[in-house]
Amino acid sequence: LEIGAVFEENKRNLSFERMTINPSNRTFWTTGNGKDFLKWANISEQDIPQNFNSQMFYHYDAEIDELVKKWLQNGDFKKIMQSLHGSSSHIELPEDYISLKNRLSNVQDWVDFDLLREAGELSQRSGLTGLLVLRNFALLGGYYFANLTKPLVATGSLEKGAVHRLYNTLSFWVDVSRTSANAQELRVNACLRTRLVHSASRLMIEQKYAHWDQEKYGIPINHADMIATNIAFTVYYLYGLQKLNFDFTEKEEKGIFHLWKYVTWMLGVPEEGVPQNKTEALHFFYFWTQYQFSPDEDSKKLTDSLLHENTSINLLKLDVVKRNMGYIHKSIANYLLDDHLKSSLKIPAVPLEKIIPNALRLKNEIALNREKQIETGNTEQQSVLEDYKNNISTH
Repeated sequence: LEIGAVFEENKRNLSFERMTINPSNRTFWTTGNGKDFLKWANISEQDIPQNFNSQMFYHYDAEIDELVKKWLQNGDFKKIMQSLHGSSSHIELPEDYISLKNRLSNVQDWVDFDLLREAGELSQRSGLTGLLVLRNFALLGGYYFANLTKPLVATGSLEKGAVHRLYNTLSFWVDVSRTSANAQELRVNACLRTRLVHSASRLMIEQKYAHWDQEKYGIPINHADMIATNIAFTVYYLYGLQKLNFDFTEKEEKGIFHLWKYVTWMLGVPEEGVPQNKTEALHFFYFWTQYQFSPDEDSKKLTDSLLHENTSINLLKLDVVKRNMGYIHKSIANYLLDDHLKSSLKIPAVPLEKIIPNALRLKNEIALNREKQIETGNTEQQSVLEDYKNNISTH
C-alpha cells in the first residue's frame, strides 16, 4: 500500500463518514468531572448548544502530511528535527520547511502578547502544583477516553514507557509556556517539533493499519482530538489548580485560553475552531465526549504504566518523600478524578488519601511574592524536567 492511499480515498468520501456515538459517557456529565466542570463554569447542561459537526474527526493537518511524506522519503525529515532540537546550526534545510517556519514565526494579528505573558507567568508560578495537576488529572483523566489512546498505542508509545511520555509532554508544555526573552522561539520550535511528529505518526498509522476504524476513531490525531487535548491544558489545568487552592486571576485564566488557542493554531488547527474561554471549551468537550469509547485494556495499561512511574524528584530533599512519589501521585489522582473514572481505569485507593492534597491546599493558601513565585516555580519545573530526562538516560 502506498502511504496514505487508504486515507486519501476516505478523505474523498468524507460525506459518507459518520462517527459512532457512545451513550455510556453520560456518567461523566451527570455525576463525574464533567458535572464539576459545568458547575465551575456556571453552565447548565440544558443550555449547551448542539452546533458542532462530527466531520471534525476527519479533518487533519493534510498540508503538513504532504510535506512530511516528501521529507521522510528524501531524508530531510531527520535534518529538520535535528535543527529543531538545536543539535546543529549548520544544516542545510529545504526551502519549503523554511517557508513553513517563517509562516509560523510571523505572529498573527489576533495574538495578544500581554495575555501570553499572563499565561506564562501563571504556568511558571504554579510550580510543582501545576505539574501534579497536569500529570495526575489532565494526562491520567485523558486515558478515560479510549479513542485518544489509540494513536499512542499504534505508534509504540506504550512500549517506550511512561517516563518518555511524561518527559515529552512536560518538555512541550514548558517550552510553550515560558516568559523568557527567547519564549517565542521556544514556542515556535516546540510546536513545529510536535506538529511534525504528529504528521509522521499519522503517516505511519496509515501505512501500518490499513483497516483503522475511522467510524470509531476518526482520522488519527484529527482536529477534534487536538482541541480536546487543548482542553486538558486549559480546563483540566485551571480547575485542578483551583481545587488545590492555587489562586489565579481572571486575566490569567483568559491568558491560559489565549496561549493554548495560539499553540493549537500553530499545531495546525484552524484558529476559528479553538475555544477562547471555558464556556466555549466545555461546549466543545460535551460534543466531543459523545464519540469517545469507554476505557479498554489499552487505557488500563497506559494508566497502570503512569501509576508505576515514580521518578525521584530531587527538589524534594527528604528521602522518605522521594521514596513515596507513587503515593503522592495516587493521592492527587484520587482527589481530583471522579469515582467512576477511577473505577473504570482501575486506579487504586490509597490510605489517608486526603493528607497530601490537604497539605498542598494549605501550602497554596500562603501568600507569596508574585515575582518570587514565578522564579521559584520555573526553577522547580525545569528541575523536574531534568529529573525525567536523567531517568530516561539511565534506562
